Amino acid sequence: SGTASAVGDLRKIPGLRSFDSDQVDKMNEKLHDRRLVQAVVAKKGPLVGKTVRKVRFRTRYGAAVIAVHREGKRVHDHPGRIKLHAGDVLLLEAGPTFIKRNAEHDKSFALLAEVEDSAPPRLKQLIPALLLTCLMLVIYTANIASLLVCALVASILMIVIGIMTEQEARDAVNWEVYVTIASAFGIGQALVNSGVAAGVADGLVFVGMGLGIGDAGLLGAVYLATFLISNVVTNNAAAVLLFPIAMDAAEQTGCDLRIMSYSLMLGASASFMSPFGYTTNLLIYGPGGYKFVDFLNIGTPMQFVLWIFSIMFLSNNLFGWWLTWIICFAAFLFVATIRLTMGK
Repeated sequence: SGTASAVGDLRKIPGLRSFDSDQVDKMNEKLHDRRLVQAVVAKKGPLVGKTVRKVRFRTRYGAAVIAVHREGKRVHDHPGRIKLHAGDVLLLEAGPTFIKRNAEHDKSFALLAEVEDSAPPRLKQLIPALLLTCLMLVIYTANIASLLVCALVASILMIVIGIMTEQEARDAVNWEVYVTIASAFGIGQALVNSGVAAGVADGLVFVGMGLGIGDAGLLGAVYLATFLISNVVTNNAAAVLLFPIAMDAAEQTGCDLRIMSYSLMLGASASFMSPFGYTTNLLIYGPGGYKFVDFLNIGTPMQFVLWIFSIMFLSNNLFGWWLTWIICFAAFLFVATIRLTMGK
């Protein structure tokens, strides 16, 4: 059986079709405009005691019944032959206006709820989407236009071609992230104006250079401070807050600003010790039954191993970027081989 959201995920697998696909195929709504909707049959509604086929459900409501759940269990029969009871939960494939049209003027359903992210994929648009993305990256890499211009043009073309709708483009903008980053910029500027950034930078320089290992000590100190903060606040805010401090420290010591930026970027992305530092950590925190101590036990060793290797590669000019990639890939293959061997 599975949950409604799981059905939405299955719909995105190429080749899989609904059991009641004949009714779904007869719908007038465009394929990419359809959604999965859960509808609870009202106690005194016109659907009680009647089959889906008898009430001509698709013609009357503009939606196709995919499955019927009764008392928490799926009714294993063709949806068209099931006699509906009050309280039955219907899984429907419907158009975008189905809920608004039926929730206000129809007494057939006691409750209507759309399944999030259940729209079927536009597989026919896969190749155009890939071509536009690759073309955008090629133009940007060739320094023909800025990344902002390339991204905007690619997005507009995707809407024109039909890869995504205007509403989907608006919904894709994560305003919380932008507000967080904008606020962090203001806090960062306040740190600079108040002299706090310079004071913290002096402390990082003192600690980093006091180790006697050159730029590696400073890079390591900045990386450490960044990933500690990123485990408490979001990684975007941590990077913005530490940026003026890291740049001040680099200018004081003559450290390469580009290498310092890499250290800051890597440190902000390494939030493994806390469930609150990154969105994916929170996503698995509850459903996975994890505790805070689990992140500390597993994430802390990962954090420090990544810290050591990142600073080693950043501060050692003997390694080109390509050699760094080769070494990391070889290490990955080595660890994967050991795990597979142990698993057998």
